[in-house]
Amino acid sequence: MATENIYIKETGHKGKGVFAARDFKKGDFLFRTTGQERETQTEHSIQIGWERHLDPNPPARYLNHSCEPTAGVKTNGHGYPDFVALRDIAKDEEITYDYAMTEFRHYPRATPELEFDLTCHCGARQCRGKFGYYSELKESLKQAYQGFISAYLLEADELAPQLK
Repeated sequence: MATENIYIKETGHKGKGVFAARDFKKGDFLFRTTGQERETQTEHSIQIGWERHLDPNPPARYLNHSCEPTAGVKTNGHGYPDFVALRDIAKDEEITYDYAMTEFRHYPRATPELEFDLTCHCGARQCRGKFGYYSELKESLKQAYQGFISAYLLEADELAPQLK
C-alpha cells in the first residue's frame, strides 16, 4: 500500500511500518483511517469512542507506537482518526504515534490466551517501557499532545471518576 505521501515496508524489528514518501511539516495531513467498526478492543484496533473501536485498514494497520511519536490524531467528521504530522517528518522517516492518543485504557481479555504483550520496544529516549493509555498519561504529556488526540478523549478528564 502506497500513496504519494506514504509507503509501507518492513522495519527490521517491529514487522511492517508506515514511512514518509516526502518531507512533511508539523500539522501536515498524512492520511485518513478507514476500517471496520467493532465494540471491543483488539491488538490492532484504534479506539474511536467509549465503546467504539476501529479495526483499521492499511496504512493505519501498520502504524507502530512510539513514546516520542512523529504523528498525532485529528478526529474527522466521521469520528475516525486522521493522522497529521506532530512535528516535521523527513522523507523515509517512520511515521509513528503514541497509542495513548486514541486508547483510553487497556481492556483485559476474558481469557489469558487472548491477551497481548503491552511491553514497548520503541527505543525512544523517553520510552515509558509499556504501551500507554490516555488514562495513565502524565498531565505534561496530555498538554504536549493537546490538539493531537482523539476527540472523545477530551471528555475523559471530566468523566474520569466514572470511567475508572
